[in-house]
Amino acid sequence: MQAAEKKQLTIAGVLFALAILFFVLFSSSEGEALEYFYDESEQKLFTTPTGSIPPIKGINDDQLDGVRAIVIAPKGRCGDESVRRIAYLEKWSPQLKQQMEAAERAKAAGHAVRNIVGRSQRKFHQFVRRKDSTQWYHMNTDEAAKIMATLRTKDDEGKIPEVCTPNR
Repeated sequence: MQAAEKKQLTIAGVLFALAILFFVLFSSSEGEALEYFYDESEQKLFTTPTGSIPPIKGINDDQLDGVRAIVIAPKGRCGDESVRRIAYLEKWSPQLKQQMEAAERAKAAGHAVRNIVGRSQRKFHQFVRRKDSTQWYHMNTDEAAKIMATLRTKDDEGKIPEVCTPNR
């Protein structure tokens, strides 16, 4: 190999290494997926990694008062905090929460877990409520259906709202 070819090959290698370095340093990483939760005692939204099973510890103490918040906004405006609002809150019963957490641990360890609460019974162990109410409703009730219908209710412009996530 001649000196000129070696020089070209070296330059190409350096440029390739710089391109990789540039990509690693400046590529946009999505980061960890997050979802909204609501601290019932503090009455504030906060974020936590997706997959957290409500209720979880809130932002101010060890109380399990952090419940999932379904946050909505007009289509395309989730980034505008002034128009975002909580459509409803949701949590699971202690039995279902315990089962789901055990299943996650077992899956991570490569084991299976028997369902204590079957799929058909889960709606009796999942609850929803409006932010401005203290009454929780089983997912299988008419009241829960009305609360969740907020996701399909058109706004003043005749548009169905969009469910927002902290990463969008």
